[in-house]
Amino acid sequence: MKLRFFTFIFSLLTFLVTFAQGDDFGMDFTVGAEKKIRPGMSFGIEGEARTQDNTRKMERWTVGGEFEMRLFRTSNKALELKASAGWKYMWNYSLKELNNKYDDVKDGDGNIFQSYKGYNIRDGYWRGRHRTSVSIGVSYELSKRWSFSLKETFQYTHFCKDSTSVHKYRLEDEDDSASDPYLKEESSTKIFNGKDRTVLRSKLTAQYNIRHCPVNPYASVDYGCGLNYTTNKWKFTVGTDINLTKSKQHKLDVFYRYQTEDDDDEPNGHIIGAGYKFKF
Repeated sequence: MKLRFFTFIFSLLTFLVTFAQGDDFGMDFTVGAEKKIRPGMSFGIEGEARTQDNTRKMERWTVGGEFEMRLFRTSNKALELKASAGWKYMWNYSLKELNNKYDDVKDGDGNIFQSYKGYNIRDGYWRGRHRTSVSIGVSYELSKRWSFSLKETFQYTHFCKDSTSVHKYRLEDEDDSASDPYLKEESSTKIFNGKDRTVLRSKLTAQYNIRHCPVNPYASVDYGCGLNYTTNKWKFTVGTDINLTKSKQHKLDVFYRYQTEDDDDEPNGHIIGAGYKFKF
């Protein structure tokens, strides 16, 4: 059974890396602490840092907290139902962007073609956003080794108003595509108005507990569907929890993730992550 699990993990990882050639690569680091308030109830805080552009630039700084409560558990503790609510604030960086510009031109025969006229450069910028999440999840221990969980999350994100500079470069002679572009006019300011987005996320996780070993490998699939806008977000993750102490107060999470979505919130790509959590 153990060999089958690791074979599945390796096959999934190989497929994702092959499928996602040419996407971005980043690193993700988290540090968190969790306090047990009473049996079945806890509160945790977490900080996160993530890179992008093949780790050359920062993508995100995050700080937040989450409250979790157990709603139901069977007498043998195999089945549990939990609810949670959390809030986080994120500073996200959008990279500098270059956009080529073209004009529609009609030739003598009435055919329309595109003529290059220059380009715009939008400066990189930081933009704040805050996110509120409400979740309900169920977990089931199939055996002493295998456990499965399903978590449904309603996610509301508010994008704060912000701005950046845009520089316009145009051909000196628009009839001569060989000439060098020059700054045709002064830089302008692009305003990003505040906006709200809601997403429903579904996350399915399978984990295997290795006997007499602090390493607990897992695999998960996370799908997000936009509610007030159209989007499809997928996150495929393989990793392992590592108990650093027998009391399980100190835990390390190491993972690989491939994420893809059809909007501009986050870039598609590979992520290698590590997270540390302290429970007290």
